[in-house]
Amino acid sequence: MARAAHRPSYGHNPAADRAVRAAIDREPWLPPGFLGWVVGRVLALALLVGAGWLVYDCGSSDRFQVHSVRVQGNVLLSRAEVENVAAVIGANVFWVDRGQVGARVRALPLVQQVEVGATLPDTVEISIVERQPAAFWVSGDQSFLVDGEGVILKPVDAETQQARACAGQPCDPRLAPLPTVAQLDGQPLTPGDRVDAGALATSARLAALLPTVGVQPLGFEWSREIGLEVPTRDGWRARFDDVGNVEQQVASLRAVRDELARTRAAAELIDVRFRDRPYFR
Repeated sequence: MARAAHRPSYGHNPAADRAVRAAIDREPWLPPGFLGWVVGRVLALALLVGAGWLVYDCGSSDRFQVHSVRVQGNVLLSRAEVENVAAVIGANVFWVDRGQVGARVRALPLVQQVEVGATLPDTVEISIVERQPAAFWVSGDQSFLVDGEGVILKPVDAETQQARACAGQPCDPRLAPLPTVAQLDGQPLTPGDRVDAGALATSARLAALLPTVGVQPLGFEWSREIGLEVPTRDGWRARFDDVGNVEQQVASLRAVRDELARTRAAAELIDVRFRDRPYFR
């Protein structure tokens, strides 16, 4: 039977006892990895405190209050109109709700698309795409810019349409040749209202087609009862169906006009609304 091993005894020799104790591994004072754990927790706490201070500073510092609004893409809209609707001056740039600002700006009749961004420390950027004017629409004693869908964009002064339409800004030269449609049964209109888009489209088409057959239109007049009526430079007027085939109606008008010239007859009105049954009086 094996005898159990035991540490040799050196009696009461103090030097030998100290040597034995030094040779035996001691238990560490701290668990393994404890110092690394403490350092990690201290760093995490420092980062948390720093992040909290940064959030507080960004949310309360005057440095991040919006002081300017940069507007791009506006031609008919003034910068002041966009700024007033955006209503972000003085707000903290981090708390600006871009979706709400975009919705407010998009509610302007002239705005078709809008994007809102921010540039630190104090600027909000608004990029817009405006609706494109298609004509001037006159109702009563008021004149408006309208787009191809019939949306009333903004009021203008009938005597200075070109200058007022651009609100003093560099003007889009495409506004100059826009046709003018007068609504005979005029009614009060405001930006955002809609007018007859068919009358607008037909007027634009006639403005291009009539000169090719020797007819110079002086304007376009529209009413729900009659449709589209065009006074001409020769003194007579022509009536068109604003939902019919414009090319066919212009061809009928030319045929009647030529027949009147051949027979040397006079007419005050040529009506081509009824396809193959045009008439004059």
